[in-house]
Amino acid sequence: MAGAVRGLSARLRIVSGLLAGRFGRPELCAHETEPVRNLVLTILSQNTTDANRDRAYDRLMKRFPTLSALAAARPSELEEAIRVGGLAKAKAKAILGALARIREERGGYSLDFLRGMPLPEARAYLTSFPGVGVKTANILLLFSFGMPAFPVDTHVLRVTKRLGLVPGASTLAKAALSLEPHVETGDHGPLHLNLIRLGREVCRPRNPLCAECPLLTVCPEGKRNMKGKERIA
Repeated sequence: MAGAVRGLSARLRIVSGLLAGRFGRPELCAHETEPVRNLVLTILSQNTTDANRDRAYDRLMKRFPTLSALAAARPSELEEAIRVGGLAKAKAKAILGALARIREERGGYSLDFLRGMPLPEARAYLTSFPGVGVKTANILLLFSFGMPAFPVDTHVLRVTKRLGLVPGASTLAKAALSLEPHVETGDHGPLHLNLIRLGREVCRPRNPLCAECPLLTVCPEGKRNMKGKERIA
């Protein structure tokens, strides 16, 4: 078991280095640095594109410029404002529920108390909110608080499965929790962002560009794909 753990850590270091060689080391740049607003933004990002998330968030903030105004809105008003992002009913319910609970428990709209919590406790608190899963919590903890959380979205999950870093049956949450402890300190953000970029540009869901991939030398599926093409040729 210890050897497997060391192996995963070493493989992630190699993957991170190869990706940095291709894409550089991106800096963390949150769309919203204020944690509660980032929570709202991240809920809006679920099951939609970045462009539609941003449209929904911009419309929401124009209509409800303060968190108190947003918290006082009717569900139907929120749904109308964020409809472009999809799943408007569920997301409006999650946002209003989170704001109401934060206000009730904290006396205002602040999550700054999470800074002093260990990562597992902070994540457990956030995931106790309906509509907030491990991915949403990890995004908030990484981008707003700089914690060593490792968000796994569909791109990261696809790439890490193809690399054999997580089992094929892994969910977003299971993959995140299994990979997170083995990512080097300070590398959670850059590796997360570079895996997303690779998944969008190269390791696509269909017809991945294996011949152009910086991870081909360490990717079992990529090697199989290339051998298959050689046999066809």
